[in-house]
Amino acid sequence: MLARHIMSSPVTTIDQATGTDECLLVISRSGFSVLPVIDEQKHIVGIVSEGDLLRSRFQDLSQKDQPVSGADSVADVMTKPVIAMTADAEINAVASAMLRSGLRAVPIVHEGDVIGIVTRQDLIGVLALDPDRIVDEVRHRLDLYGGPDLWAVEFADGTLTISGVSEDDPQRGVVIALASSVPGVDEIWLQP
Repeated sequence: MLARHIMSSPVTTIDQATGTDECLLVISRSGFSVLPVIDEQKHIVGIVSEGDLLRSRFQDLSQKDQPVSGADSVADVMTKPVIAMTADAEINAVASAMLRSGLRAVPIVHEGDVIGIVTRQDLIGVLALDPDRIVDEVRHRLDLYGGPDLWAVEFADGTLTISGVSEDDPQRGVVIALASSVPGVDEIWLQP
């Protein structure tokens, strides 16, 4: 399964010149725990998390002789360099990078532009995929394409079996593409 199958998109980003106070408001209102940080050209330059903002704020508070200004920009507190991946990255690679780095999310980029984000919650969702939901989603997509009950669908141990597709079926490629786009489908078997 690829990052494109589980990433959230569009993504809320924040400009590196944004003040930390404003960033705190964005995070608290949006419910996101991390935000990709972009430059003037909209390219990713870092990532800011709740932890980055809390460390910055409470570090300020511990320095009693200095007033808490809240004037720091996101660029001063963000994590950089950022670990980012492409939409074609395998989710195992995304999870591994996330665990190694201790990050809560990995931005998904195309030519430096943020196009999505994969969070720990997205990865948990993949682990908790219900086989019945996978079959229902594949059937739904195939029914929309070819009509109801044109193909039979079964799923077991990560392998999806679709019956009713011959070797010379002109719709074979579309059936494979539609089925493989469903999160949780690791392998597809086609039967006539």
